[in-house]
Amino acid sequence: GDQAAGGSAMTLTAGEGSAGDGGAMTLTAGESTAAALSSTGGDVTVTAGKGSGTTAGAGGAVSISAGVGDAAAGGAVTVTSGKGTATSSGGVTVATADGGTAGVSGDMLLKTGTTTAGNSGSYTVTTGAAVGGAGGAIEMTVGTGNTGAGGAVKLTAGQSTGASGGDGGAMELTAGEST
Repeated sequence: GDQAAGGSAMTLTAGEGSAGDGGAMTLTAGESTAAALSSTGGDVTVTAGKGSGTTAGAGGAVSISAGVGDAAAGGAVTVTSGKGTATSSGGVTVATADGGTAGVSGDMLLKTGTTTAGNSGSYTVTTGAAVGGAGGAIEMTVGTGNTGAGGAVKLTAGQSTGASGGDGGAMELTAGEST
């Protein structure tokens, strides 16, 4: 509820397992079973709180983190759109909001973690194969600007810093093959 000093916090926690797995938590919107032509399933919306103040009222953050693995791999995070049983699957949009009247839009960072005992994780961007049509395209475009130079595109292969003097990473660009 509302408080004079600050809003109340809410915590939802599944049970701890002292001799087995911890409890799972599932949040599912309602299914539509109506016979109407366009009955839509329920939405799930997660929204952080709005900030207020004249100088530093930042909006609340939304954080999604998988579980830590004690003696095995940590948990995965998977975001998948819905399947269309008789039509197209849903889209996935990851975007920062537009900048306000006196600011810039937010940055976007996609990265894998560092490691001290082995290779760091790889990063793969792949579109699906198509039967009866063309495979999906991959496009990277820098936005337009009306002051100064346009934004740059930079691709850099990995540096080798080991004492054995290994080569730096290669860069390969290959056009599609016609079979």
